Amino acid sequence: MRFFGFLPFPGEVEVMAGGGFFGSLTETVEAPGQWLVLVTGLFAAAVSTGTFAFLTSEKDLLIGRANVLGTVFHEGGHALASVVTGGGVYRIAITGADSGATWSWTPSPWSRTLTSVAGYAMPSLAGLGAAGLLRHGYAPAVLALTTLVMVLVLVVTRDLITFVAVVALGMVTFTVWRTAPGWVQNAVAYGEAWLLLTSEIGGLAALVSNRVRHGLRHHTDDAAGLAELTSIPAFVWIAGWFVVIGWALEKAVPLLWP
Repeated sequence: MRFFGFLPFPGEVEVMAGGGFFGSLTETVEAPGQWLVLVTGLFAAAVSTGTFAFLTSEKDLLIGRANVLGTVFHEGGHALASVVTGGGVYRIAITGADSGATWSWTPSPWSRTLTSVAGYAMPSLAGLGAAGLLRHGYAPAVLALTTLVMVLVLVVTRDLITFVAVVALGMVTFTVWRTAPGWVQNAVAYGEAWLLLTSEIGGLAALVSNRVRHGLRHHTDDAAGLAELTSIPAFVWIAGWFVVIGWALEKAVPLLWP
């Protein structure tokens, strides 16, 4: 975040309204300039590109590791869908910036289907929700809600790697939410919104690329699981996720651009 400290900014912005978690949901900060929105958007695009490069060639680009935020929301999407359809969650594990797993129980085929579908859909939908809040200046609310998500994921964390990743993300959002000036809150919240909106593009593109190059069988990803569960081909589910991401981006970009 120190990078933004060297960029021109027309003065500090004070956060308005009361403190505390619920108070943060109504606090506002002044809208950012176009440079901040552009820089955070380009950063998210670079992260998605790094994710694609790693998943298709195993070339580990450091910037791609920021995709861990999308991975947490992906696994959180599986967990949330399981819970709201009458099931529950045993454990969430983040095994890398671009990989994770959720162990859950589901009471019906419909619940299992929705739980599988929710993973790739959740980050972009969460990003759209963040964009809606940011349009009205609610950067503190985005940070507070993200901190809450990390706390909830921590409840079902059982391994050190996941613990470190989730705590690190939560500490960043909590610290910025509670102590940072408005422009820094905007920088982190807008960066998060862009990351969530784009986080699954690289992963899905790599999934398609790997299927084309290595064949369509013997895959164990969400699309393969859904194909086995529903008899609907995996490419239909992949196309559907791309549609959801594209729709979320179409709706979110006008909300994020000042």
